[in-house]
Amino acid sequence: MKSKLILPLLLLSSAAFFSSCSKQKSEKDELKIDDKNLTTCTAGANCSFMFTEQADFEGYTTLKPGTYRVFWSIQQGSGITSTLYIKAPMPGKSFSLTKADILAGKIQVNSSCPACYMIPFKPVDGYVKGINTTPGKPADQTKWLVEAKIFLQADENPQLKDTVFIKQYFYPNFVID
Repeated sequence: MKSKLILPLLLLSSAAFFSSCSKQKSEKDELKIDDKNLTTCTAGANCSFMFTEQADFEGYTTLKPGTYRVFWSIQQGSGITSTLYIKAPMPGKSFSLTKADILAGKIQVNSSCPACYMIPFKPVDGYVKGINTTPGKPADQTKWLVEAKIFLQADENPQLKDTVFIKQYFYPNFVID
């Protein structure tokens, strides 16, 4: 009698196990970003949103060959240049970076102004997620939608904080410039 009960219980528990595994996988695979309310460029500024593949970055201004898909956003205006670099994994049609990735150096944020005194900030928390919106096209014709919210903290004064938020389409630039 016990053996008759065990078989149905095993079948039910294995079905529940595989059902929960497939549900977790599909939720993870279906990364979504709302394409409404994209960030805009500040009035009078010049902005660019680009990416390249098989790249890496060094310091705050140098792209070099590497193993990442690198996204970068530049905003220039009023004598200030603000740059955000993101190292994303090469494989896949989407990606997601967490606080651990940010602390591991996969995000760089820099603001520079030759005639200003600027306090250096470092990324300490946040998230980045991206989706290839044209996955069937060759890499040099694709467009990525990237959303990033990066929390910054002053190097010398942790009480000073800032936040960088961007949600925008990034376009290919395979000539590293």
